[in-house]
Amino acid sequence: MIGNDVVDLAHPGVQPGARHVRFDARVFARPERDALAASGAPDRLRWMLWAAKEAAYKVVKKLDATTVWSPRRFEVSLDANLAGFVTHGSHKVPVWVEEDGAHIHAVASSEPLCAAALRWQVGELAVGEDESRAVRALAFAGLADLLGHQPEAFSFEREGRIPVLCVDGAPAGVDLSLSHHGGFIAWAADLRVGELSEAREVRA
Repeated sequence: MIGNDVVDLAHPGVQPGARHVRFDARVFARPERDALAASGAPDRLRWMLWAAKEAAYKVVKKLDATTVWSPRRFEVSLDANLAGFVTHGSHKVPVWVEEDGAHIHAVASSEPLCAAALRWQVGELAVGEDESRAVRALAFAGLADLLGHQPEAFSFEREGRIPVLCVDGAPAGVDLSLSHHGGFIAWAADLRVGELSEAREVRA
């Protein structure tokens, strides 16, 4: 399972003066607050932690539909390369964060991060464009190149409350996560989903 989250660093909501004074206490665990206090760039780190939490939440929610979004319970640990884990209860979710000065993008996976199996892309949202439609179009175009189908072949069907990527109406065997914020849209895909499911069935 995969999750992602994008943060537009120019968005008014992420500027220092826009946060409630108790934001950090509500959102971050003590070790994260200590890291923010010690950081030379706390605003940059704050939104990296936030994006990692959001991405990991999407993974854990797919694994356990009863999971509730409580940011402080998703504790992030990142190394100097911006890779690490998000811990939530018994789940320890690998996560990777990238930042280019304009946006932050976090990718989380239920399996070890593997460059050969994971794909992601960040794009810019055109003025007046619908976010949901734009991010789906970006994802479907990227997956069309990877999987050898036309973008029009892709769709989402729901299993319970979880959307499942399909090709011509059948499950694609690819887990997909979408995100948008401000002027950015982003997707991430795990191409191992079918392989991992078959492996688990064999082990069982």
